[in-house]
Amino acid sequence: MALTDKTRRNLFGLNALSAWLGFGLSFVIELFYLQPYTSLSPTLYGGHAEGWPGAFSRISDLLSYFTIWSQIVVGVVMSLLFLNPARDGKLFRIFRVDSVLMITVTGIVYNLLIGPKFPPQGLNVYSSFLEHTLTPILTVVIFVVAGPHGWFTRKSVLAGLYLPIAYIFYALIRGAIVHQYPYSFMDVITYGYVSVLITVLAILVASLILLVGFWALDSRLNRSSTSLGTTPAS
Repeated sequence: MALTDKTRRNLFGLNALSAWLGFGLSFVIELFYLQPYTSLSPTLYGGHAEGWPGAFSRISDLLSYFTIWSQIVVGVVMSLLFLNPARDGKLFRIFRVDSVLMITVTGIVYNLLIGPKFPPQGLNVYSSFLEHTLTPILTVVIFVVAGPHGWFTRKSVLAGLYLPIAYIFYALIRGAIVHQYPYSFMDVITYGYVSVLITVLAILVASLILLVGFWALDSRLNRSSTSLGTTPAS
């Protein structure tokens, strides 16, 4: 049974709320230094002054995590779909593809590689759950049940890698300037460019495979909606 526009709209709103809550909680924690922490390494983000003197640098670091980029993309896309479930457009479709890909990569990489080694502390337990667990799950589930479907195509799948690639360039260029990096696998100072680029390339290849998987799933869901007599999104 096809979902009503009202139900889809509510699901999009729930997805947006989860993303904005995760980002907002992290922002407040860093702005007011509610969760003191010690940098794990001088070449990784952290080690800022307490209180207002360190607020700008803490927020700058926060906005330089891939996790936060993915939260913002999901938040913006799902907010726009909440306001208008019928919203469409070539660029918007690419950002919708990006929202599904980026938050999925965030959830997988964090829960497999980062979280087990560096579990969150204090208030970050709640922001981390929202950002790395709840929002990724909601985004994928709501994509499956509410769509829009038919938006994954060869062009949009390839274009879906542009924003993650832009993030990689941003993180590496910023790291060369501030001499700190967001993640240990991007730490050029410690591991060198060859090791970092090999790891990043592996993540990009895995992301492409993930996109192809979503493309296949989206095509199947779009065919199913057509056979049920509903209008496909494409």
